[in-house]
Order: sequence, then C-alpha cells, then structure tokens
Amino acid sequence: MATQTEVLKQLIQAAPEYCSGDQLAQQFGISRTAIWKTIQGLQTAGYTIESRHGRGYRYVATNQLSAIVIQMGLPSDLALQLVVLPTVDSTNAYLKRLVSRTKLTQPTVVIAETQTAGYGRSGRDFYSPESTGIYLSIGLPMPSQQTFDPGLLTTSTAVTVAKTLTALFDVKVELKWVNDVLVNHHKAVGILSEAVADLEGGQISTVIVGIGINLTTQNFPGALSSKAGAIMAQTDVTRNQVIVKLLTEFFNSYQTYTTGDFMADYRRLSMVINQQVELKSGAKIIKGVVKDIDSTGALVVQLPSGRVQRVSSGEITKVNLLTGDYHG
Repeated sequence: MATQTEVLKQLIQAAPEYCSGDQLAQQFGISRTAIWKTIQGLQTAGYTIESRHGRGYRYVATNQLSAIVIQMGLPSDLALQLVVLPTVDSTNAYLKRLVSRTKLTQPTVVIAETQTAGYGRSGRDFYSPESTGIYLSIGLPMPSQQTFDPGLLTTSTAVTVAKTLTALFDVKVELKWVNDVLVNHHKAVGILSEAVADLEGGQISTVIVGIGINLTTQNFPGALSSKAGAIMAQTDVTRNQVIVKLLTEFFNSYQTYTTGDFMADYRRLSMVINQQVELKSGAKIIKGVVKDIDSTGALVVQLPSGRVQRVSSGEITKVNLLTGDYHG
C-alpha cells in the first residue's frame, strides 16, 4: 500500500499541476478510496492538498516546516540527515546531546519550529517564536585528517546567508564582523559555530553551525526591539524554500571554505570597513578604525596610536557610522 510519504512526494513533483485520483490509484496499485483516505491523512498532518472535481489533487506550498519537502528540494547528491522538530530548547544543544551519544557519519541538520532556550554568542538569548523564523543547526563530522578553520567557517556561513537572502528577497544585506547579518540596519540573522571534542582523543569530532533567521518576526521583546529586525514583514517565500536555498549554498561553499575564496564577497558586504569601532576580544577592549578584513577572516584595526592590530576573535560592541542608521 502507498504510504502518505510516497503520495506526498508524487504530488510535490507534479505541483503546481493536479494529479488525478485514477492516476494515483494506478501508480500505487490501490483504490481511489484508499488514495482519498491518504490525502485526508496528509491534510490532517497539516499539508495543504487541494482537490478539484475532474482534476484530482495538488500540493500547495505553505509555511509549514517539512523534512520531506526540504529533502526533495535539495540536490540529489547532497547526502545529509534531516531532523525537523515542533519544539526544542536549542537546535545547537540538541545536536550536542546527539553527538555525545552517537558519532555522526554524515552531516546532520536539525530544524525547529520554535526554540524555548535558543542562544547566541556569550549565551545570549535568541528570540525564537513559532512560525516566523528559521532555527537550524548543521552538525558537521570532523575526521581527524580534515582541516577546520573556525574563523573562515563563520565568515563563509555569513556570506552563504547573505547570498540566500539576496537571491530570495529584495533586501540589502550587510555583515557585521564576525557573525551578524543585518537587513535594514537591524540584526536579522545570528550565526554561532561551536566545536565538540572527542573525550577519548581530545580532538574535535563535530562542528555545529547554528543559524537563526528572523524571517517575518515582529514585536521583539525588551531591548531587542531597537536592535533586531525581520527580513520581511510578510512574504510568499516559504521557510522550506529558504532552508533549501540556504543548505544548498552552505554545502557548496563548505567544500572550499578553507581557501577563503569567498572573502571578497565578505569584504564587499561588510559594514565595518573604514568605520570607527569598539570591540571586545577576550578581556581587552580595542578601539580603532577597521582598515580591512584579511584572508583568514581576522579584523585589521588601526589604533588611535597609528599602530595596526590584527584581531582574529572577538565581538564588535559599537560601530560609529557616519549615517547614524545602525541600531545593532
């Protein structure tokens, strides 16, 4: 008997065209009544399946997250495991628990409808309301011989997100070193990369890249209301479509990210080059003008003394723009 998944896949492949009940029944070797019951089951599960007399059934893309819809949109040669959850404390935390029990043999992507304890840099909360955002984490197995560069991976991911957003939406995207993606001068995306070490060997076994996108999120709480923003107030682009584009771009870039071949794009999108900044690196506070971002993703800062300092890790806490438009 045909499963709901098999029928759904057929409808997705045919969309936006209709599939007749007779056609589906013949294809799966079951009765039209069984097809009708399967369609009902899919509708109960939240999928929008339209039916029209004389034409049959068709799948209509909606904002409901679906591992099946996402998987079907990805390149056929992209092997990864997809986990879609209705709710989770944090997608990064979920992956950490997973790799503590099981060694990843292929990239694993965890996506949640909402997070109850989403977090970013320094453990700061990441507001994750239901239905309006994309909250996902990518778990990357790290064989012992594989090179890992945290600075380049984070900056590469920022460029990947920017390319995804500009391809799907009519928005201007800017990057604030090192991991903030801004739309309309407000932070719309956060990126957090974390490494998990093998307890026996002490080597990094898994890298987790968390990406949180405020797609249509509004009414941010507290201090976030002046700093955070959404990609769009409303959009016809579904979250599944955004995720498909994002994962496709990410894994295309991931193959060569250690070469830094994306850095020209990162510099072009940067909103801090030639700007006066204040940044925190470890326990130090550094003030100066950003002169460049080098080939490793490090910030090149000219201090008030005239000396140039390279900063490979840290966080920009203030940016003084001549326009005065930045709120993040």
